[in-house]
Formats: sequence, structure tokens, C-alpha cells
Amino acid sequence: MSTTRPSVTTTATSVWLTSIYLAGDDVVRRLWAHCRDESGVEDSPSKLIYLAVAVAVAIAAGVFIIGVFNDAQSGVPDPVAPAP
Repeated sequence: MSTTRPSVTTTATSVWLTSIYLAGDDVVRRLWAHCRDESGVEDSPSKLIYLAVAVAVAIAAGVFIIGVFNDAQSGVPDPVAPAP
């Protein structure tokens, strides 16, 4: 005889997964709220460090791109006008 009720294992598993999901959701919401809290961090050193790192990365990327361009430029032959 078959029943249409879910098994005890299925029910326990679904309750466990729901509990894990809700706990994880709560942790993510609290972390998000904590990270968005900007009280007392107007000129914090961490923001200045992030800004300095971003500027250094931008300068390094620019120097790299200019170097690659100059290397590639030396390998390109001069254009020749077509013969009349």
C-alpha cells in the first residue's frame, strides 16, 4: 500500500535545509548591514589605503600598456603609398 505523505527522511531533510538557508540568510543580512554602516569612518585609513592601491594599480596598468604599445609599434613597418 502506498501513501502520498512524504517520508520522515524527506521531511527532516527539508526542515534542515530550510533552517540552514534561513540562518545563512540572517548572517548575510547582518554582514551586509555591518558593512554598509559608515558611522565614524569619514577619513578612515582603510579608505585612504584602498585609494592609494587603486591609484598604484592604475599607474602600473598605464605603464604596462604604454610599454606593450611601444614594443608593438617598433614591429610595424612604415606604410608605403601605392604605386600610381
